Amino acid sequence: MFKKMGQVQYFCGLDLGTHTMKASIVCAKDEENLDLLGIYETRATGFQDASISDITELADCIQRTVQGVMQKTGIKVHSVQLGVSGSFLTTRRSSAVIPLIDSGTKVISKFDLRKVEAQAKLLGVNLDEEIIHDFPQWYKIDDINTSVNPAGLIGRKIESSLLLLTANSLRIRNLTKAVHQAGFEVNCVAFSGYAASDVGVDHADKEQGCALVDIGAHITSVIFFKNGMVGDVQFIPWGGNYVTQSIAERLSLTIDMAEEIKKTHAVASQANPKEVSGEILVKRDKGYIPIRRQSVCEAVNWEMENFLTHLETVIKGSFLYHQLNKGIVMVGGGSLLPGAIERIEERINTTVRMGAATPGLNNSAVYAASIGLARMHYIKKKQESIGIKTPLTLKDKIVNNVRELCQEYF
Repeated sequence: MFKKMGQVQYFCGLDLGTHTMKASIVCAKDEENLDLLGIYETRATGFQDASISDITELADCIQRTVQGVMQKTGIKVHSVQLGVSGSFLTTRRSSAVIPLIDSGTKVISKFDLRKVEAQAKLLGVNLDEEIIHDFPQWYKIDDINTSVNPAGLIGRKIESSLLLLTANSLRIRNLTKAVHQAGFEVNCVAFSGYAASDVGVDHADKEQGCALVDIGAHITSVIFFKNGMVGDVQFIPWGGNYVTQSIAERLSLTIDMAEEIKKTHAVASQANPKEVSGEILVKRDKGYIPIRRQSVCEAVNWEMENFLTHLETVIKGSFLYHQLNKGIVMVGGGSLLPGAIERIEERINTTVRMGAATPGLNNSAVYAASIGLARMHYIKKKQESIGIKTPLTLKDKIVNNVRELCQEYF
């Protein structure tokens, strides 16, 4: 989606969750001036167990969501930056080694880096998969010199290590088809959790080391940052809906009623549930019935303890655990549960805080992914426009090709 009005451009991000769908539109004058114009959220339909159950229903939901934000902002969009949750993704590490020259040594060029990265991608992806993101981890020259950016160094061979986020090609094609069926183009497909980090985490925190915990409806994504790069990505099969289901099952309530109680009365308290007193009045067909707060507290604590066990295993089990100098940053709807941050802070024994706030928006952690996706759309379009505005002449292309050829063989 790309519309000009003078020098102003508008970009749309669509966070395709399995429980809720969120869209946002940002106004971009430059990279430092991105203004959020509006957001819109609807309950996701057409999904079942993180798979498309009805593509027509999903397309209708996408159409309602994007049209909702367009009506709210008065801006018409034609394409979106599509974000998918960790339910669709698989993490994998891949490495490759290539010789730089048959004999002797040579200066490592960007051509060499692209070549070894392409080889690592080829070796790390299955035939039925496509790469959504690839995060360089390190390069090793002649098995002895490890570098983050080896361009300009001298060596005989180079090894590249990548962290890949892959997805089943057919699942991504079906999601893209649903967006097309809704009447919009897909600019690119990205990981929603990574997009959220672009909004919720400062660059300084990424440099010093932190972990972004994005609690979704069915899955929690944990992204580790160090030296400004993604160092690790883990997925926990737990989300906010687990708390809802626990309340519904233990108190014999419908999912909708349990969700309402979770939003208004649930607390991830460290207090003993037996010490919680009082009742909640719940509307039934034949009137109101009382429900003990103690029962609600027990249902929430049961699932919170389950989540904390998983999270502790992932955080402390990561090789980057002792480098999390800036602690944990929380985003996602599940992070709003009162008391959750305090419980995590005590269990993991590190600082925990909410993601950076967006001016003029309450609970911005919930919409960080859709806002980050819109910003990704802007950055990608900006990179494309730079290439369009400054095309290489035939002479420049020949010189560049000759330079890379010389670097490759001499």
